[in-house]
Amino acid sequence: MSAVATEISEIKKVGLADANACAQAMTYFIVAVLGFSFWFFLAVPFASHRETYWWLAMVQTKPFSQAFGIISSTYRPVAQAVTWAAFLLVGPRTFPTSLVRQSLLQGLVYGFFVLAWWLMYSTSPQRKCFAVLACVTGAVFFSGYVHLFHIYGLMYVPVMLMLGTLLHFYGNGTFEKHQKWLAVVAVLLVLWHPFATALFVAFYFGFCVEAFRQRNARENIQAGIILLVGLAAIAAMAVIFARSPMPLHTRIAGFLVSYRTNEVNVIASVIAFLMAQVTVFSMALSARSRVVTVLLVCVLGALLFWNGVPVVLLWIGTVLGKLFRLRSWSLFFLTLGASLLPFGGGIGTPMYGLFAIILATYGTALGFIQGDQALAAIDNRLVMGVIAAVAVLILIMRSGINAPMVTRLATPLLAERERSYQLEKLLSWLHDSRYCGYRLAFTDDAASPVDSVESAMSRRYRPPASSGDIELFWTTVLQCRAASKNAGPGTVALTFGGQTLEHSQSVFKIEGKYAGEANVWIPDLQR
Repeated sequence: MSAVATEISEIKKVGLADANACAQAMTYFIVAVLGFSFWFFLAVPFASHRETYWWLAMVQTKPFSQAFGIISSTYRPVAQAVTWAAFLLVGPRTFPTSLVRQSLLQGLVYGFFVLAWWLMYSTSPQRKCFAVLACVTGAVFFSGYVHLFHIYGLMYVPVMLMLGTLLHFYGNGTFEKHQKWLAVVAVLLVLWHPFATALFVAFYFGFCVEAFRQRNARENIQAGIILLVGLAAIAAMAVIFARSPMPLHTRIAGFLVSYRTNEVNVIASVIAFLMAQVTVFSMALSARSRVVTVLLVCVLGALLFWNGVPVVLLWIGTVLGKLFRLRSWSLFFLTLGASLLPFGGGIGTPMYGLFAIILATYGTALGFIQGDQALAAIDNRLVMGVIAAVAVLILIMRSGINAPMVTRLATPLLAERERSYQLEKLLSWLHDSRYCGYRLAFTDDAASPVDSVESAMSRRYRPPASSGDIELFWTTVLQCRAASKNAGPGTVALTFGGQTLEHSQSVFKIEGKYAGEANVWIPDLQR
């Protein structure tokens, strides 16, 4: 009986240990996604925002076949069709748009992003360290997650899932086993977004370099064919079907602006610098080499900051140096390829820099055994307590109560959310007013970040969507044609952030807690 009791006791201990390990794994996964999730749950849902107005105009005035045309900087027929269908689900003829449907679709995009993070996290060699670093970078470099608040964020879901899948198979060492079917998926995904295919090709090139000596001639030829097919698919979509060639200086500017719009303030610059230093300490260097490298990073960081160049590029460069030393060519070329995506995009959106930042986070944690061991000493209940505190903080702030410091940091995001609702209300009021036939004018334009860097950074008077997209939606959907004939070609100006116009009269305004007043103005002569 005593032997049986002992065996049962041991089984219980093993079961308890497994349960604790599972609980700890889930806890740290929540930590990994907590950074960007905090801002998401604080601000979701956004109202119609950014390119949403272009889509709302298209789905109501054009046939579904238009979704398969060249309507973006790169040709993405499948993504365009899926996004078109999603906007139809929103109910575009109802304006302002349905809050519930917007929430559900934005939540769907968020859910896919979280799934991609689970794929990365679940096989990460140093999971605790990766989770904590991901929490910090997700919170600080949240700008790259801006598409979580837009239905057309569906376009980037396969890119995130491809990145997560590559890191998942890298972490558990099974990429070679799955390479053929993943190659087929990657080539097909060029029809959804070329970035997904580009990430695969970059990773696969590095993997081929690593495995070259272990493969026979037939296997190397097969790998070469896969690479050529992938490159040809990218070239077909990104070059042949491109709307118009983009000058080199525009691409360079777009590259820098993509990282600049991720590194939005001094705090982000400091965090990027510290992450570069953490990367140095995660490397197996001699004491002398470490001191020299730390000093070099300090000098380069100061030079970049002084000259207005994003310090996050220093962090990514340091990670590339670490991966080069480790001879981890698959991750090296994947990170290098991801870091160049903003150059290919050329419009400066922060989304294009997100994938390189995620990979830099992964690379920083890679092999940082000391960091993982230090985190292992922390009681899991304490970590769960921190997560619960953050959840309570979100609920407090969602109820309208200000939280010291946090509300101030959140104000730009909350102002942008508020401004999206203000714009919907302004347009809805105009549609039902005596000015429903008037033209629209804006004092500031929300063009691509590369075309309006300062406005994209400060956003004080910036409308929540491009003036061209808003005007398209207004003229094709909301503008009153009969009133236009009766009232003549009048013009109303829409302003945000409490901006005032001389020689004009405000005929409608909406107060804002975070964004300031939004107004509809008419010139004194038109009164």
